Amino acid sequence: ERKVLKVDAAEKDGAVEVTATLRVPAGDADQTLRYKVYGNGDVVVDNAFNPKKAAPELPRFGMQTALPAAYNRMTWNGRGPQENYWDRHTGAAVGVYSLAVEDLVHPYIEPQETGNRTEVRWVALTNADGAGLMAVGMPLLNASAWPFSMADLEENGHDCMVPRRDFNTFNLDLGQTGVGGDDSWGAKPLEKYTMKCQPYQYRFRLTPLRGGEASLPEIAKRVLD
Repeated sequence: ERKVLKVDAAEKDGAVEVTATLRVPAGDADQTLRYKVYGNGDVVVDNAFNPKKAAPELPRFGMQTALPAAYNRMTWNGRGPQENYWDRHTGAAVGVYSLAVEDLVHPYIEPQETGNRTEVRWVALTNADGAGLMAVGMPLLNASAWPFSMADLEENGHDCMVPRRDFNTFNLDLGQTGVGGDDSWGAKPLEKYTMKCQPYQYRFRLTPLRGGEASLPEIAKRVLD
């Protein structure tokens, strides 16, 4: 489990910046999370990871939150419309797509990682009124949404056993290790598609959506820094 070492807050450039310093057991790593909160509700998130010793590769590096189940449509500008991964995305064209959360995931016989989209410029999870949460990559993200939790994937042996929750999980990642399987089901990803245990850093902007606003692409173009 991560351990919080300290939390600082200061006013900076017309916003409030909250900085949390954490210790991560994997790789004896330091992690720094910065949240720059603006008066209009936008939050710029900066996530930095700095391991001090060798450790196994990372399945993914990113962040996760949850929204009520009513926020059940994901719209994104990135690769799609089908799920795609670092080593499985050249057949997915970059464009603007929109799908119900339930349609984002693939019903693998054995529950596992599913529904990722790569090279995402911006992504929004919204309800029927268009209200919700948008994330804008600075510059790019991996994004996905599930109608269940990560623990549900890990703890159930068959797809029919994975429950649907009263929330949707929203994943905003820098990236994931590739899926592999180039010449057999058990083949590991090529080394160039493996996330080594090394320093990583990425940023994105969160924007609350109230519905009835400008189009999502117009909102995504808004510049804060």
